[in-house]
Amino acid sequence: MKNFWKDFKAFILRGNILDMAVGVIIGGAFGAIVTALTQKILMPIINAVLSYITGGQGLYTILWASKMEYTAEQAKTLAEEATAALQVGPDGALYSKLFYIDWSAFIEACINFFFIALTLFIIVKVAMSIAKKRQALKEKVEAKKKANEEPAEEAEPAPAPEPTPDPVVVLLTEIRDQLKDQNTRIDNLENKKSE
Repeated sequence: MKNFWKDFKAFILRGNILDMAVGVIIGGAFGAIVTALTQKILMPIINAVLSYITGGQGLYTILWASKMEYTAEQAKTLAEEATAALQVGPDGALYSKLFYIDWSAFIEACINFFFIALTLFIIVKVAMSIAKKRQALKEKVEAKKKANEEPAEEAEPAPAPEPTPDPVVVLLTEIRDQLKDQNTRIDNLENKKSE
């Protein structure tokens, strides 16, 4: 039993559960806002337009299984006690059995769904955009940290300039090279004569 409560506590205190709880609460509050917007602002306008289109009848369909007892005109003249067991239809008539499709409620539910879906789409889009920017910023900061932490690669030292030779050595080297060149020419001439 002790492990059960320990596991339950770990489950409840996880960050995801708390985030989910906050989301459910905010979602419920947002649902109430959307419902109020739809029922109190949009649906009266839509119903007014629909009643204008349908000639004041509203948008409903009374099904064949309904059983009308009194028309709307007859229902106005009857006493309330006589009509207590009957149901008032959307057309104002009294029915002992009433089955009808309320198209306005369906339209209202579709509008609710549209606004909730649109709002969730916007929230997710903004959250993903913020997450991408946060990730890019994080990568940029890590790259800067890495660049600052790594020692700069040591450049190979430039080779030391060769010491300038002594002018006397240079002169003697030139004389030696000229003598070798002359000796080579003399040898070549003697070889040609001997042939």
